[in-house]
Amino acid sequence: MLMKKIIRSAFAVLSAFALTLFIMFSEVCSLEIHAADDPYTAFSKATTVYNGVDYKSEYNPLFYYLNYADLRQAFGTDANKLIEHWVLFGKKEKRVANRLIGDSTEFVVPTGDEGVVVIPKTKHDNGGMTYDQEIQARSIAKQIAAAINNAAEASDTSKSSSSSSSKSSKSKSKTKEIKEVEKVAYAAGVVKAYCDLGTYTTEGKMYRTAYGVFIGGQYSCAGSTRALGLILDYLGINWVHKNINQWEDQWCQVIVDGKEGYGDPMIAAAGYGKHPNEGGNAKDAVSYAKIRYKFEVATQKPKATK
Repeated sequence: MLMKKIIRSAFAVLSAFALTLFIMFSEVCSLEIHAADDPYTAFSKATTVYNGVDYKSEYNPLFYYLNYADLRQAFGTDANKLIEHWVLFGKKEKRVANRLIGDSTEFVVPTGDEGVVVIPKTKHDNGGMTYDQEIQARSIAKQIAAAINNAAEASDTSKSSSSSSSKSSKSKSKTKEIKEVEKVAYAAGVVKAYCDLGTYTTEGKMYRTAYGVFIGGQYSCAGSTRALGLILDYLGINWVHKNINQWEDQWCQVIVDGKEGYGDPMIAAAGYGKHPNEGGNAKDAVSYAKIRYKFEVATQKPKATK
């Protein structure tokens, strides 16, 4: 806890400056998401009724959409077409619509120098966000993830160009491929910057949500973890919410670069192996401050709704 307090104080000035840059350049890099763009929000209010019969006890439109690539290609996020297909064909074909097929998937990945760890593929809750709040929170998360990926792609392109020049060996020594753990560290730093603009609290309805962090001006380790998790969803990084719904420090356990790792927005850092609270070495952490020069991220922050 002492380590977190020290890092939090030292990081406050840097994070405030960083988020100021985000808002200054928001019009340039603005990316807005609507329900139709994102299946997670598109299906939040999708119908489960067909011909007057409600199939909600055995049919979830989001799960049906995510489970089958042929349906995604054929119908997209058209909820009416999906429920029609399931009733007329899916049930007879024994297609799964009430759970994610990957719910039982487990990843066995290296951790530390010699060990391995089993990390489950996890379905996440949203901490209690409303439909509109989730759309807005995901809008920001998607912006951040897209900008991080764009920066990584630009870095790779720059490295390729440099390697073909007469000074390739010198450029290669200075330019390294952006790693997944660095993406997580940067995302954690962005979330921390948003937190520093708000108020830490464990009261009310927003503090446990990504909406509270990004827009509502309220945060906790639970809300910051979910906010980072939304970004990781769009980065395609598998994560587990550690200590969820407990009065303990919370963070994201992740699989990065083929290894176990963690991302903790409260300390604006990520790393390989165990979190420092679980015995990991804090000195090995990849901090936002160390890698922020590799990324330029601007986001558009909507006003909080009452």
